[in-house]
Amino acid sequence: MADRAYPADVVIRGGALIDGTGRSRYKGDIAVRDGKIIALGDLGSLSGEQEFRADGLAVAPGFIDAHAHSDTAFTRDDSGASKLYQGVTTEISGNCGDSPFPAAPGCADPWQLPSFSGFLDAFAERGCRMAVNQALLVGHGTLREAVVGSGSRAASPAELEEMKRLLRRDLADGAWGLSLGLEYAPGCFADQRELNELGRVAAETDAIVTCHMRSEGLQIDSALEELAQVGRASGVHVHASHLKLDNFRVHGRAQAVWAAIEKARREGVRFTADMYPYTASSTTLSIRCPRWSMDGGREALLRHLQGPRRGEIIEAIRGHYFSAERAETCLISDDGGLWPEIVGRTLRDVAEELLHTADYAEAAAEVLQRTQAKTWCVFFVMSEEDMLYFLSRDICIGSDGYALPGDPARLSFSPHPRSYGAIAEFFRLAREKKLCSLEEAVRRVTGKPAEVFSLPDRGRLAVGMAADITVFDPAAIAPRATYLRPVQLAQGVRLVLVNGQVALRDGVQTGARAGQLMRRHIRDPLGQ
Repeated sequence: MADRAYPADVVIRGGALIDGTGRSRYKGDIAVRDGKIIALGDLGSLSGEQEFRADGLAVAPGFIDAHAHSDTAFTRDDSGASKLYQGVTTEISGNCGDSPFPAAPGCADPWQLPSFSGFLDAFAERGCRMAVNQALLVGHGTLREAVVGSGSRAASPAELEEMKRLLRRDLADGAWGLSLGLEYAPGCFADQRELNELGRVAAETDAIVTCHMRSEGLQIDSALEELAQVGRASGVHVHASHLKLDNFRVHGRAQAVWAAIEKARREGVRFTADMYPYTASSTTLSIRCPRWSMDGGREALLRHLQGPRRGEIIEAIRGHYFSAERAETCLISDDGGLWPEIVGRTLRDVAEELLHTADYAEAAAEVLQRTQAKTWCVFFVMSEEDMLYFLSRDICIGSDGYALPGDPARLSFSPHPRSYGAIAEFFRLAREKKLCSLEEAVRRVTGKPAEVFSLPDRGRLAVGMAADITVFDPAAIAPRATYLRPVQLAQGVRLVLVNGQVALRDGVQTGARAGQLMRRHIRDPLGQ
């Protein structure tokens, strides 16, 4: 092989190196070759094929979005612009119990595959590309539906063994853990025994179990205990997804919730969490329906909405959430392409102006029926005080969002601004609210999630690590996305490398699509 014209592919000079460990920054250079970091420090004598000045800027490991739903986003848009412009180079996807594998037999969706390995093979064989890396979890809801179906019942011993077999197979092939979605069907039908048994399978390879808990409101104490019990029974690392208090009746209890997590840790449970820095959540409108109505999935709910039990569903919705005040806090973001007039309007507006009713629970049922229960909403349900308390703790930051394009014309729905701003908003709040130092803020989106999710070659600036690098202005990084205008790219990130390729230069995305679907390396029992 001929000698290289340059010793390095990329050299970034003169920035403040923040290595992702929490240690103090220092001025220096960083060099990259063949997708890896090869040198740091004063590299004046080393030249690169591409060189960049980073004077006055922070040079950090690429940011890791600890909770995302970008599983198949590359099939619609490979730019991942909403994340890349925030400096995100890796996403943890397959969350809340939902993943593209293992698909139920006979599934017609071409991107629902029988296995994790099959999903990776399809990505390669179909010539797919994406700008940002993904580490994919196995969704418990997807796994359960493939084996048990969508019904409200306990898994039989044989079914549980089959679920364990499929989970063990996908973890052995490199999936990064198991995700639970216990507020959604069919995951909500699982009992403690099922969760503990699946946790034991994950523990065999020291994988993680993440969890959209069964309640993030009135029953949050029992939901936390349920997750902690999975950790106690199996020894697995458990992780609470998008930690929040989403009911006004429990606002002000953030300190008690965090104390419960710390108590579980003192008792030996490996218990971590992530969150997004917003006081509004985003989820399906059907989450306000009673659990029994989802026995059989979305189709069952629609049958009930058109049948004799419609009134029961409406009364359950009314008790769960809706009044005039609460309907004002429900902003409809996606109609499934079936009733576009409601997108961008509150449920109260839809009820009063389109349906001519002041019965907001009835209006919610009508919206569900007309949109085939595909409606997504932004719910303004958290308090800023609780949010800031959680942000001040040692917690990962995850968007709970998607890798989306920067052009609103390419979207058919109005997303939560967190897809475009969660990481940037965390830096803004850390700076303006003095939540933590810059070095600690960087650690919380680099070294911390890399440790939690066992990403051995990401999250730190060190020789031999993957060259995922984000260069940003600490005084300027901030979101521009708002609830009413969410499709706006973040500001303040100047340069991003993904696997050594320049993905964003001078604040503008390049044509590089160097993102990978990553496989987890599992150590053998001897630690090799």
